[in-house]
Amino acid sequence: MMNININKHILIFQLLVLSSLLTSNITQAHEVPKTSINAGLLLIQNNAFGSLSGANLSVDKNDFAGIFSLTQPVSPSVAFEAGALTGFESSANITKSKSGTLHGKSYSSDGALTLEAKTEMSYFAGMKFSTSNHESINAYIKTGLHFWEVDFSVSGSNSLTYNGTSYNSNSFLKVDGSDPYLGLGLTYNTSNKSFISFDYLTMASTNAIQGAEFDIDGYSLTWSLNF
Repeated sequence: MMNININKHILIFQLLVLSSLLTSNITQAHEVPKTSINAGLLLIQNNAFGSLSGANLSVDKNDFAGIFSLTQPVSPSVAFEAGALTGFESSANITKSKSGTLHGKSYSSDGALTLEAKTEMSYFAGMKFSTSNHESINAYIKTGLHFWEVDFSVSGSNSLTYNGTSYNSNSFLKVDGSDPYLGLGLTYNTSNKSFISFDYLTMASTNAIQGAEFDIDGYSLTWSLNF
């Protein structure tokens, strides 16, 4: 009789342990991931001077920007994100007198000069949709709004005439706006508290009133820490 009771207790204990393990696995499968802080580097292709063409012109549209954000999951596969990009720029070197159209308005130079498009610190907020957060490698897509401001300036010993006004070594156009962004990427869990992400990001920059319309594309590598 004692052996039967002992075996019964052992069986109950085993069932309790098994039940506990199953419950733990189910909870983990549906567990909402923790808030994460993210920091990384973004290689940018800024097409602010994409409308310029022809001879006597060279355009440098590549630059790096820091990216910092906070991600707040609301389910195992959906999260809110908000963050900032540090400033970045692109430039166009005009080597001889030249004329044309830039962002819907006419321009002309009386000789060699440099045009710069400097994007101030910008901000973004949106949603991130990912596959299971309990795999080593996960795919995700993110989308939202990017709030930006760009300052176009000219430098050099010659002057630029833009939209009928002459400029020399100063700002000739400022545009800002809020436009959609879209990102696609992969994450790799380096531990239960951190992961790295690699993604492709595209951001529209449009201001219909001021005539500016260009895209910003880039690739980012980001390190994240859960807390």
